[in-house]
Amino acid sequence: MVAPASTPFRLSDLLRGKASWEARGFRVRIDEQTFQRDGYLAGTAATRAAALMALFEDPSIDAIQTACGGFGSTQIIPHLDFDRIARQAKPFVGRSDITAIHLALFHRAGLVTFYGPGMANLSPPAGSAFAEAGLQRALTLPQALGRLPHHPDDPFVRTICAGRASGPLLGGCLWPLCKAIGTPWAPHLQSAIFFFEETDEPPWSIDAHLTHLEQAGVLEEVAGVVIGRMVNCEWSPARPEYPSNLSLDEVLDRHFGRRGVPCLWGLPVGHEAQTLTLPLGVRVALDASAGTLEFDEPALV
Repeated sequence: MVAPASTPFRLSDLLRGKASWEARGFRVRIDEQTFQRDGYLAGTAATRAAALMALFEDPSIDAIQTACGGFGSTQIIPHLDFDRIARQAKPFVGRSDITAIHLALFHRAGLVTFYGPGMANLSPPAGSAFAEAGLQRALTLPQALGRLPHHPDDPFVRTICAGRASGPLLGGCLWPLCKAIGTPWAPHLQSAIFFFEETDEPPWSIDAHLTHLEQAGVLEEVAGVVIGRMVNCEWSPARPEYPSNLSLDEVLDRHFGRRGVPCLWGLPVGHEAQTLTLPLGVRVALDASAGTLEFDEPALV
């Protein structure tokens, strides 16, 4: 485990995740860089990048899981050697701010990566047995993952635009996706199934992010859209920025209801305890009419 962005404030959160892996028979090494502090960052950009490079090049390491998201992922990307990483390809796991690294590893090194919880968010109370089992399955199943299960506590999914589509699944957290526009690791979603999720962003902010992607041309040729869990993204009296706010349903309808590509909302991936892990860069089949997403090919090579 390594911390390429921020580091958790509670050591016990990391130790819970470590204990979960060890109880399943895995050996875990928490890299010493994880405990460095530079304000809200886990050390300097060069130090964080060097730690990640060292784990990619260490033959005794089979997979890399980040500690958490936070902030700072984009700062390390110029310090990474993607040719060396491509020669030592191995599973890389993280979510939220780690989206930027997922984009860079896919576009610059051709890697399939895994959008899932960091070690500090893997086990209860921040995580769940559902999250633990989902991550292990994603990292160990030699064949295609098949159909993604629905949320165990809230199985409802909403079809925003009906239809079927297939293509590589690409995306991540919405805010970092927008911040990547104009960089060498900007998202390229032509013929892809676009996945996103978000947390703590009100509807007007979600509207702004999606408008940014549209006006930058990023969404022009997407084959389909999969929306994960939008945690704490609805208007509430506790956050009354605009008293006549649109609902999140209305914002998503305006952007995807008439786009003409299949769009499904509510699959269990996001900033909450009951979350799964998605391989990014793997071909999927989306059936928005039936409310399903199915992985067509193995994530592990």
